[in-house]
Amino acid sequence: MGGNFEFNRDNIRQVELLLPKLKYSVLPTDIIKWLENFEDEDIFHALDILKVFEYIPFNEFMNRINSLLRKIYSVIPIKERAIIFPYGKVGKSGTLVTYPLSHTNTYKKREKEAKAKLSKDKKYDHNIITNDLKNIPNPNDFQHIIFLDDFIGSGKTFFKAIEEKETREWLNTYKLKNYFLLSSIIMEEGEKYILENVKLNLIIKSEKRYKAFHPENSIFKLFRNNQKILDIVTNYGDKIIVNYRPITKTPLGYDDSESLISFFHGTPNNTFPIIWGDNKWHPLFPRNAERRISEASKFKRTIKYYLLLCEKLGIDIIEGKKTIDRFEDKRKDETVKKKEQNHAVVALLYLKDKGFENIFICQLLGLTLDELHDVYIEAKNKGLIGIGYKKITKKGLDLLKGLKSLSRKFSIREETEKNFLIKEENSIYIPYTFMGMK
Repeated sequence: MGGNFEFNRDNIRQVELLLPKLKYSVLPTDIIKWLENFEDEDIFHALDILKVFEYIPFNEFMNRINSLLRKIYSVIPIKERAIIFPYGKVGKSGTLVTYPLSHTNTYKKREKEAKAKLSKDKKYDHNIITNDLKNIPNPNDFQHIIFLDDFIGSGKTFFKAIEEKETREWLNTYKLKNYFLLSSIIMEEGEKYILENVKLNLIIKSEKRYKAFHPENSIFKLFRNNQKILDIVTNYGDKIIVNYRPITKTPLGYDDSESLISFFHGTPNNTFPIIWGDNKWHPLFPRNAERRISEASKFKRTIKYYLLLCEKLGIDIIEGKKTIDRFEDKRKDETVKKKEQNHAVVALLYLKDKGFENIFICQLLGLTLDELHDVYIEAKNKGLIGIGYKKITKKGLDLLKGLKSLSRKFSIREETEKNFLIKEENSIYIPYTFMGMK
């Protein structure tokens, strides 16, 4: 399994044009790695899958939730209270939605208006967000409940959550005026399943999507190669193991949902595994956020992440890494293998020597405080930073002195008007678009 992506102008442009469609959520190299999962003759059709794929970043997700919540609040009188219930276990997609929802303009506006009209002395929110129905204080004060999730595929997860013993008992005990289901996107078959099986007078507020290969509404009918794409999705997906106990393969997504969606925090298993699977496969949008976070942190441990800034600052990061590589590292071998980033140590020493505080170093290097701490530990273990990470040692200062002397021998391109002129059109690839603009 696997082909070779041909680096010609037309192919690169195809990848370039996908970037705005995918909201610049991945690098061109990520797309190319994903395409190379496929045999050469299938790459063209794999590109068509990405042309209709939906990636939803954080700000867009908030906008969607904000708009849908506003529609719900429009039918709930200001004096009446609602429970917002992110069903499912803590840490699952439903509960992850609570933060963006609580920060939408619609939610904050309703809280502000309710407090102004009802009682300024109330110390609690007018509406509450909780995944623990049995411990809600004064449950009779509430007239509405809003079930919350980011995405609904087959609808079976929601049905299972509603039929969970404690939830069902609570719903049977406290009779409410309205039962809403709020989700940014719902698959048509999931909506149908819920309306047929959930014994509540449920009002669903969500944006509907059809199966990718729906008999009448397949999005791939636009390209007139929907059968070929179905064959590709099925054949490659059938080689990707998505569960080991028992061994499971779901080429069309969980319960054959045929979804084409990913979010900033993860990818539903209803989406094709050729998008998120990682069993002998390079995923484009990994299933869980942990994988994405890990990949982002791993990228920050590569030289190319620092090259542009270090060139601007006049740091020869490559020679610096070669020098530091020769210093003994006192950490365990497995830690060194996992966390070594000598090139980041070079940048840290340079910025530390210039007197930058940690907060500015984090900003310049694009690191979290935890990531910066790992760099400090490496520098300390190699004797370049002293105890407490306050000062550069003599060994570190000598290293910097040598690197500065070496760096002066290399001519860094002067930022003059002449040097920024493009020489010959044929000697360099000129993007047709940049950031989505021609």
